[in-house]
Amino acid sequence: MTMASITTNITTRITTSRNTVPLADRLVRGLERLARLSSTYRKVDALGARDDADLAEHGTTRQEAAARIFGNRLYL
Repeated sequence: MTMASITTNITTRITTSRNTVPLADRLVRGLERLARLSSTYRKVDALGARDDADLAEHGTTRQEAAARIFGNRLYL
């Protein structure tokens, strides 16, 4: 069994006033909202919107730009 199948088979539900939403879905949405607030997320999002030709015009590569964004931090 893979990790993906283990984590996506969570069936606990939370009842809200409007509907029933799986607990895992609510947690993931909350984590996504928190991630979008970070400057790192915005920089990565902006990098994804640029094409390689545009980066080359500015004298950099996608790998170099990503290295500048993340520096020596490790994200798991």
